[in-house]
Amino acid sequence: MFIAPNWLEGLLIQAGIYIGIPLLIAVILGLVKWKKLKDKPHQKAYPGEPYYEEPYYNESKKLSIAITFALAFMVSAIVMYPLGCVYWWSAYEVPSVQEKIITVQGWEPKAGMVSGDYSGMVISNADQLMLVAKDGEGFFNNENFLFQKFNTRDIFNQLKVGGTYKIKYYGWRNGYNSGFPNILSVEQVINETNTTSNDYNKYFGTKFAY
Repeated sequence: MFIAPNWLEGLLIQAGIYIGIPLLIAVILGLVKWKKLKDKPHQKAYPGEPYYEEPYYNESKKLSIAITFALAFMVSAIVMYPLGCVYWWSAYEVPSVQEKIITVQGWEPKAGMVSGDYSGMVISNADQLMLVAKDGEGFFNNENFLFQKFNTRDIFNQLKVGGTYKIKYYGWRNGYNSGFPNILSVEQVINETNTTSNDYNKYFGTKFAY
């Protein structure tokens, strides 16, 4: 049985993937660069004079190590981002997929949306809305490349207010980052008695925030 990580566990896992691993790689490469420079000291080329390292060369070594560290961190972070997304998807999102019968209470602007000027927000896409079921549970309707879901508008049209449906979804409620389960598909229409198609004028366009 899948057990969703709590907000702290999820935060630590993703911080480790996206920051910790690139940081570790950068530190290792920085140390390798430092060792190479340490083993090849710069020497003043005047016969008969004692050996010493020129001050500007010490600064040059520090700069070289810093550049190596920064480049290694940036490249590692870029590489780890897609790898981390795939890992999170396969380890947590795929095992969380399940089905549930819900009755649609309504659609409302997604949690966390920011109002624009004059306390108004512009709703132009179906993935800016979230579904609220009659039992109070909320669901996102976001597209997802790894699940090959690109039909948010179709799902919005299918899930009519007052209707009862069996849906497939993944994810879990996470209050820390306003996270909700995400609908993947409508598996079955249970009851659409006395429902009508969702009114675009009601949900899309400029809406006032309260």
